[in-house]
Amino acid sequence: MKTQTRIAGILIVVVALVAAATGTGLAAVDTRQAQVEQPTQTQAQTQTQTQTQTQYCTYPSNGTYESFGVSNLSAPSDVEPGEPVTVSADITNPNDVPMIQCVEFRLEGDVVVRTGWALNPNETETIEFDVNTTDLEDGTYIHGIETRDFGELTTLTVAEPSEPEPEEPTASLQFDDQESDGSNVTVASANLSEGGYIAILDENGSVVGATDYLEPGEQENVTVPLLEPLNDNESVNLTAQAHLDTNDNQTLDFLTSNGTEDGPYAMNGTPVTDDAVVTVGEEPTTEEPTTTDQPDETTTTEEPTDETTTADETTTADETTTADETTTADETTTADETTTTEETTTTDETTTTHEPTDETTTTDESMSETPPPSETPIHNETEN
Repeated sequence: MKTQTRIAGILIVVVALVAAATGTGLAAVDTRQAQVEQPTQTQAQTQTQTQTQTQYCTYPSNGTYESFGVSNLSAPSDVEPGEPVTVSADITNPNDVPMIQCVEFRLEGDVVVRTGWALNPNETETIEFDVNTTDLEDGTYIHGIETRDFGELTTLTVAEPSEPEPEEPTASLQFDDQESDGSNVTVASANLSEGGYIAILDENGSVVGATDYLEPGEQENVTVPLLEPLNDNESVNLTAQAHLDTNDNQTLDFLTSNGTEDGPYAMNGTPVTDDAVVTVGEEPTTEEPTTTDQPDETTTTEEPTDETTTADETTTADETTTADETTTADETTTADETTTTEETTTTDETTTTHEPTDETTTTDESMSETPPPSETPIHNETEN
C-alpha cells in the first residue's frame, strides 16, 4: 500500500513538471509568433528606423520562419588607415509574411554593428554599413554581413599608400638603309621621352659611333658621327640604339662605366634598336674646272669663191732671111679679190710677164685689186 502511494506521487510530480514545461514552451512560442506576426509594414519600418545602427537587435530569432538571405556583398578591398568604408549587401525575406530579422556586420568574427531589418514577403532590399577604420592597424581583415543562417564574407586590406611607380621611359627609332661617305650615318627619326643619346653598333655589338646629348622629344635626320671611318666600296650592317642619360650629366658614359650608366631604352625588357645597311662608295676624283675665254664677238665667214681666168696670149713672129724679127708680147693681169671679216683689206697687185693673163677672183672677203695700166714692151730687132 505504501509502495503504490509513492509511485502515484512520483507520477503526479512528473506530470506536473511536464505540464509546466509544456505550458512555458507554448507560451514562449506564442509570444514570439505574436511579436513576429504583429507588425504591419508601417510599424516594421518605424521599428527598423529606431533600431538602425544599434548593436542590439530586440527581435529574437524564430526558428519557425526562414532566415533572411544575403547576396551581392560589396566592399572595397584596400583602404588607408582612417578611411571610411561602406559595406553593402542585398537582404531578402523568403517568407510569406512580413517580418523583422537581425542583420549584422562582423569584422574578424566580432559583431561591429547589429540592426533589425523589416521586409515584406519575398522582398529584397540593400543594406549598408559604414565602418570606421581609424583604429585598425595595417593588415588584412575578414569581414562581412550576416543574418541568422546566411552571410557573405570578404577581405579588407588596410595599408599606407605606396609611392606611385614612375612611368617607364619610352623611345622609338627609324634607321633606314643608306649610302654614306663613311664618316657618319643618318638616323631618319628618333623620339626619346627622357632625352639621351643614339649609339651606333656594329655586327659584334661594339659601339662605333654616338651622338651628343639629345633633348627629350622627337628628332629628325639625326647625324651620328662614327669613331672610325668605314672602308670605301663597303656595305656593313649597323644598328642604331637609343640610350638614357641616367646620371644626368649629358655625357654618354655607357662605355666608360661598362654599361652601368646611360643604359639603353627598353620596351618589355628589350633595348630599343633599328638596323640598316650602310654602303660606302668610292670617293669621286674632283677635277678643277677649266675656264676658256670666249670672244664676245661672233664671226661669220662665208667664202664663196668665184674665179675667172682669162688668158690672152698673142705671139707674132716674122722671120726673114734678112733677119728681121719682131716679137710683140702683150700681158695684162687683172685680179679682183674681196674678203669680208672684221677687217677689210684692199690689195693692189700688178704682175707683168710675157704672157697676157686676165684673172678675176671673188670671195666673201672683200679684197679689191686695181689693175695697173697695161704695159706693152715692144722689142724691135733688126739683123742684117
